[in-house]
Amino acid sequence: MLASFLLLEGCNPFAPAYDPDGLEDINLLGDATSLEGFFLLFKNAYELRDTTLYGQLFTSDFTFAYYDFETGQEISWDRATELNISYNLFQSVQQINLDWNYFPSPDTTLTEAFVVRNFNLTIQEDEQTAFVGTGRAKMRLRRTSPGSVWKAYYWFDDSDF
Repeated sequence: MLASFLLLEGCNPFAPAYDPDGLEDINLLGDATSLEGFFLLFKNAYELRDTTLYGQLFTSDFTFAYYDFETGQEISWDRATELNISYNLFQSVQQINLDWNYFPSPDTTLTEAFVVRNFNLTIQEDEQTAFVGTGRAKMRLRRTSPGSVWKAYYWFDDSDF
């Protein structure tokens, strides 16, 4: 019995073996080299309210646009404005939940993609105030070469917010 105890002394059955590479090849926040990974990274950036992650999703010449029904015109702005608006949103709310819905096969080439994707968005401003809406994002993405990360260069937001 003493020999069995000595053999088991250095072994913890509840601790996994040490893996020097760990999760090195796994990006838990989203791997933007795939379209699905791009949208996972987008979701996580929004839900974590992290503009550093969010900023990685867009090209330097990015344009955000939506149709303003009150003025009867399309409104658009650049990447810097989008990041500033998002930063202010992220800082002023308690929680954001973004769920991307299934999307049909996107129109893609090796370096360009046009994706239309529906989403559900809940913004919890405080304990009493929540904004819930649905929408559709029409995004144009590109990457420098196959296997590199996708980045949006145009986003038309068609939502009910």
